[in-house]
Order: sequence, then structure tokens, then C-alpha cells
Amino acid sequence: MRAMADGAPVPPDERGPQAAPPPSPPASGPGAEDRPAPAEPVVLVAEFCHPAGLAALERGGCRVVYAPGVQREPGRLRRLVQAADALVVRNQVRVDDQLLAAAPRLRVVGRLGAGLDNVDGEAASRRGVTVVYAPGGNARAVAEFVLAQMLALARRLPEAAAMGASGTWLRQALLGDELAGCTVGILGLGRIGRVLVPLLRPLVGAVATYHPRRGPDDPQWAQLGVRWMPLADLLPWSDYLVVLLPLNGQTRGLLDAALLRAMKPGARLVVTGRGGVVDEAALAALLREGHLAGAALDVRALEPPGPRDPLRDLPNVLLTPHVAGLTAQAQARIAIQVAADVLRVLRGQPPEHPAVLPAGAPPVRGGTPGG
Repeated sequence: MRAMADGAPVPPDERGPQAAPPPSPPASGPGAEDRPAPAEPVVLVAEFCHPAGLAALERGGCRVVYAPGVQREPGRLRRLVQAADALVVRNQVRVDDQLLAAAPRLRVVGRLGAGLDNVDGEAASRRGVTVVYAPGGNARAVAEFVLAQMLALARRLPEAAAMGASGTWLRQALLGDELAGCTVGILGLGRIGRVLVPLLRPLVGAVATYHPRRGPDDPQWAQLGVRWMPLADLLPWSDYLVVLLPLNGQTRGLLDAALLRAMKPGARLVVTGRGGVVDEAALAALLREGHLAGAALDVRALEPPGPRDPLRDLPNVLLTPHVAGLTAQAQARIAIQVAADVLRVLRGQPPEHPAVLPAGAPPVRGGTPGG
């Protein structure tokens, strides 16, 4: 069963496939007909979820309370989560200790994506709450988007689009570059990078990587045909620097003014991991002075950026609103994967993709994120 949080019927475009109700357990034994039916687990879906995931939860016997956008009403969110056995979020709801304290029945948090910077894993573990997520669910979508960002920068599409819309055609002012022969450095080559590298190899000259937790002897570099390089060497080597790092204590502010200036003159920066990795004010200064030829950012330190965004209105910058993983196919995969793990936890089964386990819980197959 599904309901909007305010009791209104679910709009037709949010219903998804119609799901048959779960079968009732067989009654057996003396007095079975007098036993109350087990209560449906309540799943609060607090942000947009693909209809395939909502339908999967309903087929699993859950009562789904669908309340996308509820993060803008903190009091309402706390009220709804009080009755929830499971909470499903994207990246806007902050699952912190305060919210968890308001959810005495909560057993599992499902994160519709791979990033975990909006979930307090330590607080969840301490309170006995499992966190599941969808590593790799949008890897193809993000990899294709990175390639599109690189092509847009190479051919100066932001400037060309603005010129075309203005009706002023100065074609010679928009001389672009080809990807052939260029060098691409990837910061944080993980699941997305493993999909991206085969897309890049027929188009570019060479691909190298720096990973803060994996050194030069990691066998995957040879399998992918990429070089591992120290960060100090990768920056001046790369014509394109692709940032796919997660945001954590080690990576926050990693690309500061000094490291950005260490990039090759005329290089282009692509940021599709987490925005807090890059010093945006320093990046804007280097773009204005011409040290860097362009930048494409799909993720920002503050989302959405405030009115003093230093990158806004720069002609050689492509800014998109965190949409790299937003394809219909990726969102369906993620929603189905997370719904399946939410149901596993509610049934007392180990999840396939745990991000956080309750304190003292035994490890499960697949482990927890390792980067």
C-alpha cells in the first residue's frame, strides 16, 4: 500500500507499475483465525524514488509513505519518521543523530545512490540501524556524462550555445580542440572510473590515475591499461583532470589553490564526484586569469550554490545541477537495488550492499564500502 504523507492519493505519474498485494501467511494451528495479522512495515520515502522501487517495496508487503521534498519541513519529517521502520533518502535529507533519535522503530536507511556524506554512519551503527546503498548503480550514467562534459569543454559548447542564442555568430572565436592525443588524469578511479576508462581509451592519448587509498601496485591499473601517478606528477601531466573522489575528511578541500595552480596551463577540470573536494573560489580565479582553459562541475560545495557563486557567469565554465547519474535506467536500477536490501533487512536477512551495520553485528558478504 502507498500513500502520500499528507493522505492525498499518489499522483498517476508517481504510481509506477501496479503491484499485487503480498500473499497472506497461511493460518494454521489452534486459534489461528483469532490472531491479529502482522503489521505492515512502514517505509518513509523522503525523496524522489523511481516508481520501480516504490512498487518493489509494496510487493514486499510494506506500507510506503511517499513524501518527496519533506526535507524542507524539518518538523514534518521528524513527525513522519517516528512511525517508520525504514527510511529511504537521496542526498538532501540529513540522516544525523537528531533525526535517528526521533525514529525509535527505525531499522534500516536506504540511500538511493552511492554517496554517504549526508548519513551519519557512526550514529546509525550506534543506534542499531543498518544503512544500505547502491554502489555502481549509476556508474554507466555518470561515466557517459563525464565524457559529455569533456567534449563540451573541448568544443567550447557553453560559449557556442550562448553565441548561437544571441544571434551573433563569430565562428573563428570558438576554435576548439579534439580529444585525440590528449592526456586524462582521474582522481579516484573506482566503480565509475572502471566504466569511464573503456569509453575514453579509443578517443584519447593516455589515461592515468591517482587514488588516495590505492597505490601503484594495485592490479586493477594494469587490467584497465592506466598508469598510477603521484598527485604531484598527475596534475601537470593532465590535459583533462576528472575528479571522481568521494567527500570525506581526507578529500575535503584537497584541490586547493596551490594544487589547482599546479595543473598544466590550459588544462580543463571536470568535477563529478563531490563538490567539496575543490576550492571553487581558487578555481574561479585561475579560470579568469587564463591558467585553466575551462571547467565543468556537476557537483558543488553548496547545492544549490548561493547568490555569490564565484563560478557563475564565467564563459568557459559548464555548471549543471548534480544530474550526472539521472538517467531513467540508472534510477530504476538504484531504486530496485535499494528496495531489495531494505526488504532483506526488514525480514531479518543480511543485505547485499551494506554501507553501515549495527554496532556488534557480524560482517556480511560483500562487506562495507572500501573505496
